Amino acid sequence: MSDHSCQRAANSGRRGGAGLRLAIPTLGGRQLWADVYLYAGWRIQEHVVTGHARLLDPADRCHAWGRLRRCHDAFRDIRRSGRVAPAGRHLVLLLHGLGRTKGSFAGLAAALGAAGYAVAALSYPSTRRGIAGHADRLARLLDGLEDTRRLSFVTHSLGALVVRAALARPAEWRRRIEVNAVLMIGPPSRGSVLAARLARLPPLAWLAGASVRDLAGGAAAKLPAPPVPFAVIAGGRGTATGYNPLLPGDDDGVLAVAETRLDGARDFLVVNQIHTFLANHPETIAAALAFLRYHRFAAPDGRGSRACDRT
Repeated sequence: MSDHSCQRAANSGRRGGAGLRLAIPTLGGRQLWADVYLYAGWRIQEHVVTGHARLLDPADRCHAWGRLRRCHDAFRDIRRSGRVAPAGRHLVLLLHGLGRTKGSFAGLAAALGAAGYAVAALSYPSTRRGIAGHADRLARLLDGLEDTRRLSFVTHSLGALVVRAALARPAEWRRRIEVNAVLMIGPPSRGSVLAARLARLPPLAWLAGASVRDLAGGAAAKLPAPPVPFAVIAGGRGTATGYNPLLPGDDDGVLAVAETRLDGARDFLVVNQIHTFLANHPETIAAALAFLRYHRFAAPDGRGSRACDRT
């Protein structure tokens, strides 16, 4: 559903009386919206171009539109009505890669939710800002978290660099929220050969945005490793050559395995899958469940984890 439909729904709700709000389905984010507030599956998003905001429920239906304050006020009223479940105390934030959406985590998000975690797949306009700009918005969202006491990050591709940049900064939220772990799936930890080539092609570089230029310019290598337990899952064949003959050594078609490695990782795993589908591979999901609980890709008895520490 278009932005105009969301605006018409908000206007209709106001004309129909103070207690009436029409919920209109939207596409839920895509490349022009950034989540700036999250609570129990509800989100307030800000448009990357116009700056206006909208309030979405867990089904991506729009309940309010306009200025940021109006959306916060609308959500406050909805919470007072008892229509919002309490937020989980251990939140797992999922950050997608370049040009992707929060829907790219569908299988992994379902598994984490079934294991007992509160899960939020974040929307951010990955092709519209550089890494520092994305980290600014993430820090703003984290500062606004309510009721969350423990936080884990699971990222795909570019999302890892956004989290690394955000965690490298002093922040108020770190005093009240414990960061449990960071799991990076297919991260360009040391940059990307393909991104460097893409950055030399003006039309493609314009479409992919400033983040590609950051990757080509060596921004990834300058970011510190997360100051919390972290691990890396790479895609590849587990052989001397991978899916893409243009990349050196094993690879997932987009990143060489060597490009994903980051010193200090608690664990490292190569899954036989291409970059696009790596996050939802069954082996990735099993490893993610184990790492969030044990900070290793297997339980102490050597088995994968199917349950989580809900504290």
